[in-house]
Amino acid sequence: MIVTKKLRKYIRSLHLNKYRQKYNKFIAEGPKVCSEFIDRQKYKIEFLICTQDWYDDNQDSIKSLGNKIVIASDKDLQSISCMQKANKTLIVADSASDNEIDLTAISSQWTIYTDKIQDPGNMGTIIRIADWYGIKTLIASKDSVDYYNPKVIQSAMGSHNRIELISIDASDLPIESMNAFALALGGKNIMNVSDEDSTNGLIVMGNESQGINLDLLERCSHKVSIEKKGGAESLNVSVACGIACQVLLT
Repeated sequence: MIVTKKLRKYIRSLHLNKYRQKYNKFIAEGPKVCSEFIDRQKYKIEFLICTQDWYDDNQDSIKSLGNKIVIASDKDLQSISCMQKANKTLIVADSASDNEIDLTAISSQWTIYTDKIQDPGNMGTIIRIADWYGIKTLIASKDSVDYYNPKVIQSAMGSHNRIELISIDASDLPIESMNAFALALGGKNIMNVSDEDSTNGLIVMGNESQGINLDLLERCSHKVSIEKKGGAESLNVSVACGIACQVLLT
């Protein structure tokens, strides 16, 4: 197969959220990220587009894809890439459908909830942080950035393959009955959370500029903050999430 005009138009449409939703597809790029999706087989791959040299070096690991492989020139790959400089590989895969939330499982383990996170780099990093700390489920409000935004995919570096990603608004979660830790200015110093309080729970992270929605904040059982010692007005939300996971989970 080659990169036809029709295929190029189709892949470029997946740069946009409305077409990712229409076709229920997403794209991932780069050898490391693409190899994760190919090896894990969590997501059904529609196409692998790659350069001839990468294909020659990886034939054994991609032979299961058969006629789904498209050989592309550097110029053709760049024409369909979301990246400033295309990097040898691009896959088109099926997005995962939202699964029903197992509330019993969530109440007995650590879960992250993101409230209206807008920056794709932050969302991808939070997915990667969840993967690092062994958190199995990440829940996002429906007005958060799309899990399958190309920049989210790149920032997560393959962690989509190990995390269950769910979109649901906080109003549909029984947060009052959960051990919910809301990261918010003015909360209790997170370093002073007792071990008894932090055996499991829901870590709630808010919008980059507005924080956690006030209605959601009031429903959380714990309001915690990271002590500030310098002059910065705030922490990046993904950095704050990483610190919260380190303190609460270890």
